[in-house]
Amino acid sequence: MEEIAKMGYDKRDIDILTRAWDPTGEKPMKCSKCGKHMIIVQVEPVYDAENAYVPFDTIIECTSCSTKIRAESFTLLGGVKDFDLNQVEIGSWSPSGSRVLSNYEHILDYDLLKELKESRKLVEFLVVNKHIVEVME
Repeated sequence: MEEIAKMGYDKRDIDILTRAWDPTGEKPMKCSKCGKHMIIVQVEPVYDAENAYVPFDTIIECTSCSTKIRAESFTLLGGVKDFDLNQVEIGSWSPSGSRVLSNYEHILDYDLLKELKESRKLVEFLVVNKHIVEVME
């Protein structure tokens, strides 16, 4: 655990996640080194007064090799207000019940975002290192 705690977040981690994650949700996340499955383990809450949601210290690790990425993750229930190829604006509620508009970078499919915006459907988004990486319907 100490080795993971020393690992820091950098752009390379997001690049690895982008390549590993299947935006269609049909295939499990694959390791960029060995091609085996990766899993997400949320370890403990991170207390961040500026975040309306409770992020968790998270480890994304390969089930076969030594690949590990340290991240912060949380889920967010909300609806797509607006989006482009890189950013998505989500309308949601803070834990205190107030309305919140949040902008995140994303790796989601453009057609999925279009469908969610048109339907005004509330879904749960998985946010990893301030990037929306999956929609959990």
